[in-house]
Amino acid sequence: MDEHTIWDASFFEHFSPRVQQQVLSLAESRAFAAGETIFREGDPSLYLYLVKRGRIAIDMNLPARGVRTVLTVGPGELFSWSALVEPRVETASARALEQAEVFAIKGGTLTDVCLKDPEFGLELYRTLCEVISARLVATRLHLLDELTWPVDASSK
Repeated sequence: MDEHTIWDASFFEHFSPRVQQQVLSLAESRAFAAGETIFREGDPSLYLYLVKRGRIAIDMNLPARGVRTVLTVGPGELFSWSALVEPRVETASARALEQAEVFAIKGGTLTDVCLKDPEFGLELYRTLCEVISARLVATRLHLLDELTWPVDASSK
């Protein structure tokens, strides 16, 4: 999937071409092997990620339930938005489910651009809020489903 297809199939589709290009100019491409951990829950959140190729599992540690996948993201989807929101700590872990390539964008750099270019910042944070809202709803529903099932003794 090329960069243009990613922008057309993602939350970035709501951005002006100027903002799309500016974000892309800040991105570094990174590759992860299947099963590789990208970051762990509680780590400092340094990068905003956008999936270029592959699938990424977002995992949370649920007390008395162990680690559970609460979301899977694929091409064009964002993860690790915590890099743009204080206290900039990962609220979940991320791992590649298959060979994956992502765009990594330094959260601090994006924040600096937002401060220098308020129009850019408004577009970025408005869309980020939409993503966060949708993810919170999806995660809440997933956790409600997860917590309604009896605890499996083997997961303790």
